[in-house]
Amino acid sequence: MNPYPSYDTGMTVSGGTVSVGGTVTAVGHDERDPARTGPSRRETWDQAGRSADVGVLTVLREEMVAVVEVLRRAPDHRTERMRGGASVHRATFAAEGGPVRVVATQTLEPGTHSAALAYQQLRRYFRPPLVLLVGIAGGVRADLAVGDVVLSDEVIWYDSRRESAGGPRRRGRIQATAPVLRRRVSDFLVRRGTVVRPQPGQEFHIHRGPIGSGNAVVTDSGSAIRSWLAETHETLAVETEAAGLAQAFYEEVDEDDGLRGWMTVRGISDRADRHGGHADHGLAARHAALVMERLLPHLCLIEDER
Repeated sequence: MNPYPSYDTGMTVSGGTVSVGGTVTAVGHDERDPARTGPSRRETWDQAGRSADVGVLTVLREEMVAVVEVLRRAPDHRTERMRGGASVHRATFAAEGGPVRVVATQTLEPGTHSAALAYQQLRRYFRPPLVLLVGIAGGVRADLAVGDVVLSDEVIWYDSRRESAGGPRRRGRIQATAPVLRRRVSDFLVRRGTVVRPQPGQEFHIHRGPIGSGNAVVTDSGSAIRSWLAETHETLAVETEAAGLAQAFYEEVDEDDGLRGWMTVRGISDRADRHGGHADHGLAARHAALVMERLLPHLCLIEDER
């Protein structure tokens, strides 16, 4: 008999993020061991099926490497495997409002659909009330530099359009993050500021605002998608996963009042033009993971804001 139980809790949504279902079996970690599982309040939460406070999704290898580097700083970092073969990394971080339990995994492929499915797996087993999408994006607004990080308040789905005789007409569906999470982000920026210095002589900036998302990869400065996002919505950056996450969250939010929100944390790796490449993926991913690490202590407070 497998001593590590399987849970099948279904898909959930809240305020602007998606969570999708997927049964998962933990291996090699005893949930009953308090030395590894963290705070005593965990026992009460686990009775309701929750074993994580924040879920983290990554897409590219560089993104997962950067997030795992952060999680390994926690003394209780460990790796488990979900049913289907996907690996997850777990760790607990200290915060003023109590320990924050984090679980992170990588999507199977880039794109909105794979991101939604990966989210579903996290929700089914670990049931985190908040999910972060951490990784890289292409910068659209002129003042963003490679290495800067964007915290998105809303996602604009640029794939939505109508084809007509006069050409395509974009509808741009918008999903905003939950108010409770926006308050936490505001608190984070007030306390920590928007300039990050990873080490002496180096710095990057944190920006807050909308991000464009869809399955089309934008690599042309003259792209109709890029121009429309910049002119119509003052979009900061573009990527290919957040739209699926946001839509799924929106569709399921009323079914689970424990869901609190979603958010994207994206490091700028290029300018979303023909000069974009892979050279700065690692830098952008590390900066995004660093901002995630600094943001985590502020996210434990969302339990008190219903």
